[in-house]
Order: sequence, then structure tokens, then C-alpha cells
Amino acid sequence: MLTPWGNRRIGTRPDWRSDVCADGSPIEFSAAFSRECTQIRVLVEAVPDRPSTAAAQESALGLTRGLAEEFGAVDDRPAAVQDLFLPDGKPAGFAMMHAVVFSPDGEPEFKVYLNPDADRRMTAAERTRAALDRLGFGKAWAAVRAYASRGFDLDRIVYLGLDLLDGPQSRVKVYFRHYDIPPAELDARMGISLQHETGFLAEFCQALTGDGGAARPQPLVSNLTFTADGEHVPVSATLYVPLWVHAESDRTVRDRISSLMARMGLPAGRYRALLEQVARRPLSGGRGIHTYASARLQHGRPRMTTYWSSELYDRYPPARYQRG
Repeated sequence: MLTPWGNRRIGTRPDWRSDVCADGSPIEFSAAFSRECTQIRVLVEAVPDRPSTAAAQESALGLTRGLAEEFGAVDDRPAAVQDLFLPDGKPAGFAMMHAVVFSPDGEPEFKVYLNPDADRRMTAAERTRAALDRLGFGKAWAAVRAYASRGFDLDRIVYLGLDLLDGPQSRVKVYFRHYDIPPAELDARMGISLQHETGFLAEFCQALTGDGGAARPQPLVSNLTFTADGEHVPVSATLYVPLWVHAESDRTVRDRISSLMARMGLPAGRYRALLEQVARRPLSGGRGIHTYASARLQHGRPRMTTYWSSELYDRYPPARYQRG
């Protein structure tokens, strides 16, 4: 997944500022913790040879083909919406991001994330609606529209995620960036999904950020997940809390996460051990390693994921994705 761009020198500034991490790094590590197991994940953007979206499209398609040919990733879903998200003409922004999930048993699983703001021919909402229709989830748009009840300016669609595998459990995810919303309100909205248990996420957000406000320095992110089994009703909803703008150092974030995981009955020691492998500096020397933490509570069983930047360019990255 790092070939061929992984062989280049990193440099002091990114030639192509990636959407993967706040500092522009094109690779992010994460770990999903439950009481049963831990999954390791890697998210990358195939850095183009030239700093342009058109070149990024070529790099992304090459990586998708490679994953399909060498590892059996199923690429029919991206192909079905390719003209929407990888348009000719004047594409903008990132082209595609790729992720792999490693579980203790089973083969690696792959997924892609597409850019709803790929060009100016369509709005993000229009493009997402068209994609859902092509993918057989046209009726799911009613749930997406209801979830973004304040309008798509405040509840902005930012990614479309597709699992690169077959079967009724293969997921389609719609990601939102929420501006100026109290966590408790977003938590209540997530009740639109089949498995959400309202009342947990507001406390989760406060424990990680140190306040119970609307996380204004950096907007909250969430997603709705659809499968063929669930049809037009979201099977789950997940909240993503930005971390790097809410603490003076990664040591503070580590302590907050460790304390929260202990209260949730999750393996805090495993999290800290993995963090030690990711960090390339003392945790007190910056605040850019921890990017987000996400959580779901289903049937009384918590699941939490922490996301880590490789910090190739900045230990103190600024807030991103402000309104405008």
C-alpha cells in the first residue's frame, strides 16, 4: 500500500498535503479495542507523482487495482461510482483513501474512502445521493437526510466509505462533519440507527476533550453505516472525537484515554503498549500523535478506536476543516 511513493524522502513539508492526518501525513495507524479482541488498521493516501488531483486519481486507481489483483479486494463498488468521484475535467481535493484492517484471525480486509466534493458539477449531497442509488441503497437517502436535520451546511457530508468485499455484511458508510453541535444532541440523533444506545457518547466526548461543549475548535465527525441486511435503515452510527486540539500534549490525551478505557472495561494496557510502538518522541513533546477517538455501544458492549498520526510534518498541527 506504500508502493511506490513510500520509497521517497519524506522532506520537511508535504509536496501533497494529505487529508489523512491533520499535519498532512499520508498514513495513519489505528487500533479498535473491544473486550473480545483488538484490530489493527492502517489508512493511506497514495501520494501522486505530481501535486494535483488528476495525478492523485491515477495513483488511487493503481492502488485499487493492486489490492484487487494481489489480495482479492473486490473493486466493483468503486468502479460503479468512479465517474462520480473521480471525474474528468477539473477535479478538486483528494481522490481516494485506502484502509486495511488486520484481525487476530481472518484475512486482511480493505476499504476505500471517496470524496463527495470531487468537483463543482454536483454538491456533496447530490453526489452521495447518486452514489447510494447506484449502489442499491437509494432508499437510505431518507435516513441520511433526516440525520442531517440542520442542513448539509452544518451537517456536512465529507466521505463515502465502501468495503471492498462481497456479502450482505459489506458496508456503505456516509460520514458527516458537524459544526456547532452539542455532543448530547448528536448522540440523540444517532438513535436513527438500529444498534445505537443513546446516552453514552456525550460523556465519552467530555472525558476526551475535558469539556462538554460543541467541540468548536474542531468539528465532531460521525457516520451512518448501511448494509444489504439492514437495507435503508442504518445498522450503526459512530462518533469521532478530535483530540489534538483539546490537550496541550499527547501525554494528557493518553491519560484521558487510559482512564476512560478502564471505566469502559476495555484493555487500556494494550492501548498504551501499542501507543509506545507508534510514538517516535516523548508524549509530552507535542500533541499531534492522537488525532481522533471513536466509540460505539451495542448491546451493552463498548467498542473504542484510537487513531494515530505518524507526525511526519508537525507535532502541533492546527485545527482543520473550519466552516467556509
